[in-house]
Amino acid sequence: MQVERGWRARSVAIVKKNNESKNKLSSWPVERDREVLSKAEILQSGRRKKAYRRLALRYHPDKNPDSADHFKNISLAYEVLSDEQKRRVYDRYGELGLQMMDTVASPLFDPEIESMLCTMFSTLGLGFALLIIFFAFLTVRIDEIVSWSWAVVWIPLWIINAAVGYLAFRYFIQSFSKEYDDQEDDDEMDETKRAQRRAARRRLGIIRQLLLLVYWVLLLLFQIFIVLRLDGRVAWSAAVIFVPYFILEGLHFVLKCVEFVVTSLATLKMAAPEHKLRILTTLAFKTYWLFVLRIILFVLIATRIDNTITCSWGIVFIPLYLVAVKYIAQLAWSYVVFSRLSAQPELQHQGKVTVMLGVVALVIVGTLAYALIGLIARRLDGNFVKMANVFVPIFIALSFLFCCAGCCLPCMLMVSSVADVEDLEQEQRLVDPNKRITQSGEASTSSTL
Repeated sequence: MQVERGWRARSVAIVKKNNESKNKLSSWPVERDREVLSKAEILQSGRRKKAYRRLALRYHPDKNPDSADHFKNISLAYEVLSDEQKRRVYDRYGELGLQMMDTVASPLFDPEIESMLCTMFSTLGLGFALLIIFFAFLTVRIDEIVSWSWAVVWIPLWIINAAVGYLAFRYFIQSFSKEYDDQEDDDEMDETKRAQRRAARRRLGIIRQLLLLVYWVLLLLFQIFIVLRLDGRVAWSAAVIFVPYFILEGLHFVLKCVEFVVTSLATLKMAAPEHKLRILTTLAFKTYWLFVLRIILFVLIATRIDNTITCSWGIVFIPLYLVAVKYIAQLAWSYVVFSRLSAQPELQHQGKVTVMLGVVALVIVGTLAYALIGLIARRLDGNFVKMANVFVPIFIALSFLFCCAGCCLPCMLMVSSVADVEDLEQEQRLVDPNKRITQSGEASTSSTL
């Protein structure tokens, strides 16, 4: 009863808003659609389908060539009113929300996850704030402005580790009782095979959550080893301190190998024999290039800390420079490929614009990242540079992310929610007070002369 009362109020409000040119569907004419929208109230009752058919027959273009817009509006109204999710999306975001429902950005236009997005952005903002505090502590400790223990300096990271560990452990426990739907199963599959498929999915989900939990434990051990070494409580070499990280990379390498084998088998089946070697080489590069650079980088860092090698720290960071070289080459090749699409000018233009946006992003991120790397290398090579200056790129990036995730995006979501509440209150005020809904669901009109 409450649903029908609310949606009858919304239907009358739409009519009123059309007169004031405030309706969200700007394609609906005001005067000629007054009757259509008034009759749209019927669509809220149990006779929705029957009423829709009657209106559709009346305004069908075959019978009334001049009522094509009416017919389109009736169909759209029936489609929206018949789907509860579409009704919520339309009430909040209008026609734009309906158009975006089947796109990649559809989660951003779902009112059900709006509160979840607000919570997520606020949590990310808190995380960025803790990172800013951590690097501030790191700055004053390295410059010996304070003489805190390194365990105290690491407090912001301990908080982040505790939050991430709680989530990882919670999702791991929930994976044992999570139910998986059968939407992807064949309708002709018997119940035994369905049960086996659900059990396999549950095991796969448990393994994934277990791996995430193991990753968290290894990263936590890695940080604990670093703090113990910096506080002088252990005299381990850098090779020992890096053991948890190398174990983590080993697990990641196994997963990458499984992914590479599965992708290769699926791709090579459809490839021509003369192209198989090139495809296999491309897949291997895409799968392992970043992993190889990470391993080389941390091996060089460990050996340089232990003075096994005595080269400049600028040389140790060469793998980080190669990352930029890879992305520069990728953008250049993409630009060449799109330039050859002269037969498709629209696709060519979109591709070039995408490449230019990638170049701008690479320049901004690269400037901040490699300024930080260069300053760290100078400090480690013995040149005195204040850590407040070294960490300037980090403070700029984290401050920007904090403002976006902790302030701007949550405020935008809150403003949207407040606007929706105000619209609802206005709709309720626009309802004709003489129209009431009885307990039986029928509309009654009191005569006032």
